Amino acid sequence: MTFPSISHNRKNEGVNEGVRLEIEGVNEGVEKELTEILNYLRNNPGRRVPEIAEHINKSISTVERYLKILRDNDLIGFNGAPKTGGYIIIK
Repeated sequence: MTFPSISHNRKNEGVNEGVRLEIEGVNEGVEKELTEILNYLRNNPGRRVPEIAEHINKSISTVERYLKILRDNDLIGFNGAPKTGGYIIIK
């Protein structure tokens, strides 16, 4: 399974907005959720799936699917032990 390429569009970036993703082959709603996850992790590094799911008001399985897209594109990583670690931005 291949994932879409990601380009960063910084022309609309504001102080609190963070990076806006443009992902080929992903609809605007998913793109918005991925951007929201990145912004949340930028301000709250080390968060776990349930916390992210609650923040964006999506199911755990949906958040796991979104995190996989971000991990596969080397934008985030998991830091720490499986029980106590969390996701961080790596780029």
